[in-house]
Amino acid sequence: MIKAEKKLKAAKLRILATGQKARAAGYRRQAEHPAYPGQEMICLSKADEMDAFAARSEAEADLLQAD
Repeated sequence: MIKAEKKLKAAKLRILATGQKARAAGYRRQAEHPAYPGQEMICLSKADEMDAFAARSEAEADLLQAD
């Protein structure tokens, strides 16, 4: 039972990571066409942050599955 719960949580974390990566890609696309001065840097910063969150989510999922 516990193994199945860990597998489910890992799958949910991978889904979360996929969404975080998609959001990072969206920020990068917006940075290519800024709506106002300075938006490019804001978007790139947010994209990097989302990539970091995705990496953390994937690492947590990997840790759960390693058990």
